[in-house]
Amino acid sequence: MTTRARTDRRRAARGYTLFEILLALGVIAILMGLTVPAVMNSFSLEPSEEAVRAIEKTALSAHESALNSGEARRVFITDKGLKGTAGVASAELPEEWKLQVRRFTENRFRKPERGEFWEFNGAGICEPLALRLVSENDKIVLQFDPLTAMTVPLNE
Repeated sequence: MTTRARTDRRRAARGYTLFEILLALGVIAILMGLTVPAVMNSFSLEPSEEAVRAIEKTALSAHESALNSGEARRVFITDKGLKGTAGVASAELPEEWKLQVRRFTENRFRKPERGEFWEFNGAGICEPLALRLVSENDKIVLQFDPLTAMTVPLNE
């Protein structure tokens, strides 16, 4: 057996050096540093999704507040969003979005009237209502259940 073969066998049995391990960890850290921000940005919500969630949150907040207090709660409807009162959350739309409303007795969506509101009585029940978020390129329709104030599939 040659001296070189004996040296190679001893070296293989020793394992990795500290430098090699630190180098591998450094490469892994750099790759993580580059990929984690990109992955986290992909999980962020679109402005339209954030607006929908804010509107749903406002409706549920008014429903819960009316149930807990036993008193009616109002949410004012504007073309820029929903304005909660008496501890009820508000929902503001992004700049390019407008809000339209359709009451239970109406056939089509319209611009909210000045001072128009959505009332939740002391039992948390509200008028069935549909809201449409409109932008230049998109429309999102939300219909709310009068008993739970949660969005329900739209039957159109």
